[in-house]
Amino acid sequence: MFVRNLKGIEIDERDYAKAPLSADELREIFHDRDPREFLSTRSPAYKAMGLAGKSLTPDDAIALMAKDPNLLKRPLVIAGKEIIAGFDRERLSQLGK
Repeated sequence: MFVRNLKGIEIDERDYAKAPLSADELREIFHDRDPREFLSTRSPAYKAMGLAGKSLTPDDAIALMAKDPNLLKRPLVIAGKEIIAGFDRERLSQLGK
């Protein structure tokens, strides 16, 4: 993990391919959100596991993302209580304003 400054915003950056998020960290991040919103359905891992059309519980989603970080939408930006997953340029541009 390293810290850098981007447009006046200090960013803690973590390469979760090298340092995956644990199930406990994911639960803390998604504490009041449905973690299934953050599953990358476009991921080759999602397709390879045959997850399309499966009914997953929130705990299932967390366990899968902890096991294979490629199942987590990227980038995952956490700013206070806001979580932005994927390249939502409009929402990202509003951070720090």
